[in-house]
Amino acid sequence: MAQPDPLAGNARYRKIKDINKGSFGFVVLAENLETREQVAIKFTRVDSEQDVKHAHREIMNHQRLLHPHVVQLKEVFAAKPYLALVMEFVPNGDMFQYVVSRRGLPEGEARWFFQQLMLGMDYCHRKGVMSRDIKLENTLLVLQPDKKPLLKLCDFGYAKHDTLDSVAKSKVGTPGYTAPEVIQNVRGYDGKTADIWSAGVMLYTMLFARYPFERPEDKKLNQHDRLQRILHRIIKVDYVFPDNATISDNCRDLIAKILVADPLQRVTIADIFKHPWVQHDLPQGSVEYNNWALALQVQPAQSDDEVKAVVHDVYMSGKSARGANNDAGIDGSVDVDAYMTSQDLKDA
Repeated sequence: MAQPDPLAGNARYRKIKDINKGSFGFVVLAENLETREQVAIKFTRVDSEQDVKHAHREIMNHQRLLHPHVVQLKEVFAAKPYLALVMEFVPNGDMFQYVVSRRGLPEGEARWFFQQLMLGMDYCHRKGVMSRDIKLENTLLVLQPDKKPLLKLCDFGYAKHDTLDSVAKSKVGTPGYTAPEVIQNVRGYDGKTADIWSAGVMLYTMLFARYPFERPEDKKLNQHDRLQRILHRIIKVDYVFPDNATISDNCRDLIAKILVADPLQRVTIADIFKHPWVQHDLPQGSVEYNNWALALQVQPAQSDDEVKAVVHDVYMSGKSARGANNDAGIDGSVDVDAYMTSQDLKDA
């Protein structure tokens, strides 16, 4: 059954085509009828008070970010029964699709993407925003002729701000990328340090098109047992490099410094930028650029009160039809359904 056009009758945007759908809702490619700019619009439900809280948090965290390696959030509006988030359109898919199509990346190419990932994460962290869901699927690509590909972080649905929000304490994210302290439910864990762990998993996966804490024999297990085995390996930091791995010693050293169980002993982003593997071919002035970007006064398209009003309007418009709803929302949950196994990487 075709998805009804949520933009039917909208005076500002026209739907072009569907892009993606998932447990969060769905995304369409649309055109701004005034500027003719193409945008991606994410439509999501706001069915509980927890949804209201998380939608507001996602929007306010994302609106404060303006950086070449972060997808821009332009505005939000009500498209009842959905909340619509209008974002910069990034045309060439995500890193998961790219890595699968290449069956792993050469070390130099993986380094280029990792450098961009670190620049985007450094900016977000210094703005006080931690993703808590760094993964291949949450990084989008711009591929241009005669230019190196550009990586952009997206999806701040699990993000928290280190001064505006409560201390990170819930099990969120995607299991294969999740840091040990998150799995062990350490209250008050540092979401920024957990992001660094996830970035290390992403680097490994870019290189080998497989996840570091899986084994080929895991595919024989049911989903629950496979997940438990993977989480156990993460806590023990039990990973190995493929037998045919040809990566440099510096690359192995960086991964080893990131995938450390104790978050206090884990390498920092500042240390990562100083590491010889990351320093190699790092564009001159790129780290300093973040200092300039941080000094910019980002003016959100909508005020906090305006965002709250939009979110509340969407929630209230459907409340009578839904009746009482006591959904727990996303806090306290691990995104098991979003988790892709190494077999999925090979089969995709």
